[in-house]
Amino acid sequence: MFHLGMWRERFLNALVEVSEGRPYSPPPEDIDKFNEAELARGIGTPLTDAGSRSDHLFGEILEIYQQVGHAPFQWYLARTTTEAVLRNSYTHPRMHLHAYLLENGDVEAAHRLFEEAAAEMRAVAAPPIVLGAVLYNLACTRSAQGRLPEAIDLIAESLPMRPDMKDAAASDPGLALLRDDPRFQELIKT
Repeated sequence: MFHLGMWRERFLNALVEVSEGRPYSPPPEDIDKFNEAELARGIGTPLTDAGSRSDHLFGEILEIYQQVGHAPFQWYLARTTTEAVLRNSYTHPRMHLHAYLLENGDVEAAHRLFEEAAAEMRAVAAPPIVLGAVLYNLACTRSAQGRLPEAIDLIAESLPMRPDMKDAAASDPGLALLRDDPRFQELIKT
């Protein structure tokens, strides 16, 4: 929660700068190094405090987004404010929640999280950069469930939206059961 709050604050500050017509501060380049240092500073922050702060910042992000609207905005892979808001405030938290649920043995809830995310992002016609990532994660879920044909279909659907994920798919442990499938091999090489 501390981590999510810090990223929401950083993102909110950039959106505020955009809303005021000023150049915005880009996100840090070396994410891993940055996160490691920042998380060390957050040790000991009570979960309720971090959660409340993260929720409050999410509300502020939505308020500023309503002012700014859909506009050009580069934030890592996102190229618009809409893509950036969805990545920062929808997919990013779900990735961490998914990992938490798996680490704590609630595999069913972890799987359900990505199933719901895919349904929700399809329902709102999410931008390809967001939908592609969500479908990729659902493919990993389907693979873990042993539903390999569905996993391959989802990879086939997601990679055209997110060609940057082909390299990850080739070595992703969540897709290990697909490695020997000729259709999967074709998808990751083209």
